[in-house]
Amino acid sequence: MTKAILALIAAVAAIVSAITLVLRLPGIPYNVAELFLDRASPVALTFFALALLWTGGGAMLLSHALARSRRPYVVLPIGLLVVSLIGKFLLSRSVTYESLDDILGSNTLFAAVTQRDVWGPFWRNVFLTTNAPGLVDFVERRVRFAALYSIPELFMALALLVTVARQGAHRSPRAAARRLGWIDFLMLTLSAACCLSLCHLIVITWAATDNLTELIAVDGLPGVGGTLYLYALTALVAVNVGLLIDATNRTGRWALALAASVAAVPLGWILLTSGLEQQVSKYGAVFSGEQFLLGPDRRHALSPVVLLARWTLVELSAVAIGSVGAWIADGFVRAATSSPRPAAGAAS
Repeated sequence: MTKAILALIAAVAAIVSAITLVLRLPGIPYNVAELFLDRASPVALTFFALALLWTGGGAMLLSHALARSRRPYVVLPIGLLVVSLIGKFLLSRSVTYESLDDILGSNTLFAAVTQRDVWGPFWRNVFLTTNAPGLVDFVERRVRFAALYSIPELFMALALLVTVARQGAHRSPRAAARRLGWIDFLMLTLSAACCLSLCHLIVITWAATDNLTELIAVDGLPGVGGTLYLYALTALVAVNVGLLIDATNRTGRWALALAASVAAVPLGWILLTSGLEQQVSKYGAVFSGEQFLLGPDRRHALSPVVLLARWTLVELSAVAIGSVGAWIADGFVRAATSSPRPAAGAAS
């Protein structure tokens, strides 16, 4: 337990120091410079560091819960909701509400139900009778955030589940994972597909803002478009994290894990550029999706080489932070589930 706590403290300190340094560099994206609360105070950056580590830590804890459950297909959606709400708690104390609103959009459900009858007359009457728009907005905001946050967590939890299930047999009986049968696997796959489909509906189809959807390429499979490439990119990062976590317990896998991390960068760039719109017109400016995400602003375009360099840093940082967070969470689980050592002199 002590080792995991010290690793957590060191990781938070390293992330806070790195962000502080990056914020002082010229030409950083304006949406990054304006992201944090209290002018990027140490407290805000600490919560943000915890939020970043939680992306891997929460997925690891969820994978352990899935591996030990008799009904992992039921645990998955509940676990994703819990992990997402904890992530929101950490982010709400580190970034501005304006930054979250840019992604989540405005709360529109109460007006849509009561004024446009999107859910029919029954729910319109229910909403008007209760007359609690504040409560509806409270729930809607968290549902929208959970849907967005659950997408990467879903892929990462499933990628880590492979490692957790493999390692469970080598640990103490309390930590051992159940062996999933083919019915469990089929039901878990179906549950994951349902979760991803629901998240896609909330985040993309029923989006309350175009700040996210306008960046996604329209070309692709009908009804999916560029999101297919972005989902593949998310899965790529998740698998990369899973390989690194597996290598921490099987030293012979480090060469494969590091080689995969390097090879994943150009593949990730291809998936990113394929999934993002290349001609976004807004406020009199035309820019690509990657220029918006990685460039300093909408009007000063960076060269493809600079964009690729920035993406390399982003992807490797995401993999590293996700891996460290997952490794720390795995350490806490090991400490909590390890069998106590027998007292000295006890009979064998």
